[in-house]
Amino acid sequence: MKKNNFKLILLSLLIAVMVLPLSEKIFHFSVSKLAELKGAYVKPVCPQLSWKSFFNYEMQDSLSSYVENEISNRNSLVRLRNQIAFTIFHESPNKELVVGKNNYLFERAYIDFYTQQVWFDSAWMSKRIELLVDVTDSLKRRNIDLVVVYAPSKASFMPENIPDRYLWNCKRDNIYKTCAHLMEQSKVLFIDFNKYFISQKDKSPIEIFPRGNAHWSYFTGTVAADSIARFIRTQFNIPLVHYKWYQPPATDKTNYQEGDLAVTLNLLKPFRDGGYVYPTIEVTDSANCVKPDVAIIGDSFAWTLIFSYLPQNIFSRNFEFWDYNRKIWSPYKNETINIEQLDYKNELLKKRVIIIVEGGLHYNEIGHGFIDKTYELFHHKK
Repeated sequence: MKKNNFKLILLSLLIAVMVLPLSEKIFHFSVSKLAELKGAYVKPVCPQLSWKSFFNYEMQDSLSSYVENEISNRNSLVRLRNQIAFTIFHESPNKELVVGKNNYLFERAYIDFYTQQVWFDSAWMSKRIELLVDVTDSLKRRNIDLVVVYAPSKASFMPENIPDRYLWNCKRDNIYKTCAHLMEQSKVLFIDFNKYFISQKDKSPIEIFPRGNAHWSYFTGTVAADSIARFIRTQFNIPLVHYKWYQPPATDKTNYQEGDLAVTLNLLKPFRDGGYVYPTIEVTDSANCVKPDVAIIGDSFAWTLIFSYLPQNIFSRNFEFWDYNRKIWSPYKNETINIEQLDYKNELLKKRVIIIVEGGLHYNEIGHGFIDKTYELFHHKK
């Protein structure tokens, strides 16, 4: 009898789960009102019936996606599934996101770069840097200084937290090591934060890479921005504005920059890191100082430097970020402009300092086309 009761309970629960979405649609209520799912996602639309779409099965597939998306409490069910996968099986629903040891999250692309699962040719890279040396000299003759910055890579910084199944290749970190060595041997001014922060790994009480981050933390970005400012002041003899920055106590609350990987897990229970630090900048002396025109060219790691708000305090209002050398963003303008819409030579020659910032996927792609474009600019034969 008890066995039959148990079966009856299970059957009732199954029927309730099946009927719940329809009931919510009819009676306009919601069991759970969780936030929208995070991450890149295109909401399906109801397909239009046509003979062509019907017979090639496009309509059926589109309709299936649309109906599935319209199920009430779909977000709750997706989050429940993801929570089970993460908590019990230590897996991510996103194949591009890897759950590492101690729940450190990695983008798969950074692990592939670390283990050299991408194409790389050291001879090709050497020639790229030779061109960069020429570009640097050409800019210097026009009173424009250039520095290349390597941001740290999470895979390089903490390989001990990468799952063992990804570490079969013995050529680990070979791309970074080769690129860094070639940069150090060249005449190009070079700041290697990957090397520096690895050396500080056991000394800093604040995590360089929080568990849920793909990028360096806000605090780490501020430290890097401060180091770059000091470098510019001494190496280029530019009397920058004087400032000081304050380090408040750590907090569990994150701002919109932190946890860029964790939010894409879409869990029922929020992914918690803790230990976030958000410094503040205060200008102390701007008399007899210079605010140079500066452009940062690089990948997404540059955003944390920018959001430290140090560039806005010590550089001129002509400061710009050339995002992947494709779009120009300025904190003083309300629009992002495609670089192809502007006079490239004119924009470049306005600058006093060029800072190229590359993260752990782009050590071998310095400037994202900047080298070739600028080299051609100065060596174009009429």
